[in-house]
Amino acid sequence: MKNSVKKTALRAIACAAAAMLALTGCAGGTDGSSTGSTSAVQGSSAAQSADGKVQISLWHSMSGANQEVLDGIVADFNASQDKYEVVAENQGTYDESTGKFFSMANGDGSADIIQIGEQNLQSMIDSGMVQSVSDLIEKYSFDDSDLLEQAVNFYTVDGTLYVMPFNCSSPVVYYNAQLFKDAGYTEFPTTFEGITEAAEKIAASGSSVMPVGMYAYGYALDQMVTNMGGYTINNENGRSGRATEVAYQDQIIEIFNWIKDLQDKNLLLNYGSDGTNTLSGFTQQQIGMYISSSAVARNVIDSCDFEVGIAMLPVPEGTDAQGVYAGGGALCVAAGIDEETEAGVMEFFKYATSADVQAVWAAGTGYYPICSGAYETESMLAAYEEYPQLKVSADQLLNSKVNGITAGPLLSQLPQLRTDLVAALESVFNGGDVTAAVEEAANSTNAAIESANQGVA
Repeated sequence: MKNSVKKTALRAIACAAAAMLALTGCAGGTDGSSTGSTSAVQGSSAAQSADGKVQISLWHSMSGANQEVLDGIVADFNASQDKYEVVAENQGTYDESTGKFFSMANGDGSADIIQIGEQNLQSMIDSGMVQSVSDLIEKYSFDDSDLLEQAVNFYTVDGTLYVMPFNCSSPVVYYNAQLFKDAGYTEFPTTFEGITEAAEKIAASGSSVMPVGMYAYGYALDQMVTNMGGYTINNENGRSGRATEVAYQDQIIEIFNWIKDLQDKNLLLNYGSDGTNTLSGFTQQQIGMYISSSAVARNVIDSCDFEVGIAMLPVPEGTDAQGVYAGGGALCVAAGIDEETEAGVMEFFKYATSADVQAVWAAGTGYYPICSGAYETESMLAAYEEYPQLKVSADQLLNSKVNGITAGPLLSQLPQLRTDLVAALESVFNGGDVTAAVEEAANSTNAAIESANQGVA
């Protein structure tokens, strides 16, 4: 968001944000080890590889199979031309990588491109350390006409696209398809009440599988608020003015009451905040369904020896589902890089957002293609034929309405908001009062927002 904060103040905000991110951890990214960087000193001449190519440093938060796919894309780009060499390095979670970027303040060894999680957008804008992608699109005549409006919606603020969408995702429901078929379901329920009814049928059948598994996942909770038609924060998700407090209470209370009802009826096994053990419980058929990111779809499918179904996020009965915002990650461009490096960055963006490359990326991971053309490529159609579940998760984004609600929350304290929601749900898991838990979470986040907003015009 355009604001009147002076450069010194912005740097102070960046330092504060770095400290905050280090404390709150990741709300969407993956762990990984960091290595030395080969990027150019910001604002100096472009770094050169041994063979004379302009080197472009890319910091990312992909690990495991997703990193393998990304490494392949980078290698193919490097081989496709002889002028630029992208050097991709894992720098830990989104929050860890962003915090490191802030702490280096565009100095020697800092990244030219940094992959951020959606929760880091406002902090990046506030820092003054990245340049708008809209300006670069105009400067380099980049054709952005094929980018999905749902993908662009989140990262556009006051008409300016600040970062390049790349790896979009959202929470989805993973379920044991055979278990639900045996309970008489050819399609997964779309409502809270429908899931409860299905869980009761599974339990009544004498199955040893706990129908529902759940872990406290902040990203899923605020996306469920969006899907239910609620703003996560005030001032229209921080887009008509800087957010000053949370606005999710009604929807979160309804979500928590549904979860509590499932647990009280002995239909739900809670895993605290442990997503890894929840996945393990699902793969071992201890639970019949759970909610997690679409980004791990291929990993979930490939890890199970039974048919995995994927369904869109449910809503309460009678609620018009709005859809989701384009979470996941996007690519920022550091401010102050030289024009030669800048031109190379845009060439890489052109390659990485192309239909064929986005199809490869989506098929190999579970992320959504962020350009329309990818959905019609032979490779994407083949992937959807082999893994029809991936199309279901993509359809959740493609069918999402494009409005202020699905623009998603613009908030520097979004990691804190999610951490507070996790603590609240864990309290409910342990028998705590729903309204009291939500009120405590809201008060904690609101205090953090007030502190962060001090000195910001």
